[in-house]
Amino acid sequence: MATTTTTTNYGVPVALSIKKGVKSEYRNRPGLAYPLTQNRTVVVTSDLRKSSVPHATYFGKATGLSLIKNNLNQLLRTERGERVMLPDYGLSLKKYLFEPLDETTFELIKSDILGTLRKYFSIGRVLNLSVLGGEKATSQGKSEENKLFIKLTIQLLDESLDIFDIEAKVG
Repeated sequence: MATTTTTTNYGVPVALSIKKGVKSEYRNRPGLAYPLTQNRTVVVTSDLRKSSVPHATYFGKATGLSLIKNNLNQLLRTERGERVMLPDYGLSLKKYLFEPLDETTFELIKSDILGTLRKYFSIGRVLNLSVLGGEKATSQGKSEENKLFIKLTIQLLDESLDIFDIEAKVG
């Protein structure tokens, strides 16, 4: 008996980006939520009632885009040399606080941030980076002296191409 070895495909082939989107790595991978705070755990009982039980759990879970934002926020706020096994991780932005806040200093800060992001945050591309400080940086109408404000717009390089903003204050 002879068998056929040909197959017929009907419809349109599924794009590779759609196939990968179903199995996207960062959406399902859990990680540590930042900052560390005390969480309340919700417990569902056997009769399907929810009860909130306080636990002293300081390590919350984050997944997806919130995990990426947390990791990026942690990278921006970590001083270089603060991590034990990664002495080059982080940014030394506090050294710029008492420097003259002119265009040269802002360009040094931007190049430091972009170099660190290239090394430790390879899953995203910086669309916009702005550094504000001194008289230009105001918070609720008050002038914030000796503080730096960093605003980043990032686009993820995976198939979702999500765009999000991160803000960090130093000082």
